[in-house]
Amino acid sequence: MKPMISSLSALAAIVICISPSASALTCAQQAADLQIQQVKAQKMTETNQALAEEVEAAGAAWEDVEIHRLASAGHAATADEAKLIYDGLRAEFTQTEILRQELLVAFNQAVSAYNEACTKS
Repeated sequence: MKPMISSLSALAAIVICISPSASALTCAQQAADLQIQQVKAQKMTETNQALAEEVEAAGAAWEDVEIHRLASAGHAATADEAKLIYDGLRAEFTQTEILRQELLVAFNQAVSAYNEACTKS
């Protein structure tokens, strides 16, 4: 597994926590902040998509060795190892997806605040 969780957790925490209230920022500052948040959300989405592909590949690898589990103790150990890798990647993916969703919620709230304060009807 890659040590992605800690960096993504930090990224999500920074994005969610650094945005002061919309009323404290000028419209230009809010627009700039939204662009930064959008780039971070896009990067997190790309990272999560890559992780999803890793999970898919690990699941396929596990299925390939699982069918030979009963052949020998060595085959069973290989299957167990593949299952641990797959389960670990799935857990990592789930955690990063939760962080991504939280980031997107915060981004959408920031967009709503910007629209409310800075766009003319």
